[in-house]
Amino acid sequence: MNKNILEKINRLINNKKIDEAQFELSKLGSEFYKNIDYLYLRSKIFFINKLYYIALDTLLIATEFEEKDKIYELIGKIYNILGNKELSEKMFNPDLRLEAINSLKKELTGISQKA
Repeated sequence: MNKNILEKINRLINNKKIDEAQFELSKLGSEFYKNIDYLYLRSKIFFINKLYYIALDTLLIATEFEEKDKIYELIGKIYNILGNKELSEKMFNPDLRLEAINSLKKELTGISQKA
């Protein structure tokens, strides 16, 4: 069931129905707050709306729960847009991304780190 809801929202985003997708996401309860796909979709909407820093925060939180290429790729896209080419390239490189993410989390307060 949860997967179907998130797939529907992803289709809405891909079809450029951002307001409708945002509304559907807003209806989801707290059981989704640690769901990596939910967090990714939220970030994707923030990215589309050019809210890059909140998209980054959301993606960094997602990395606390699971590591997926799509998360790092969106982080890389955002840092590229923001002009940080070096960090962007690290996110696209599977051998460098984990160290770069952990370093980034250490610099940013409020993003907890796994023990």
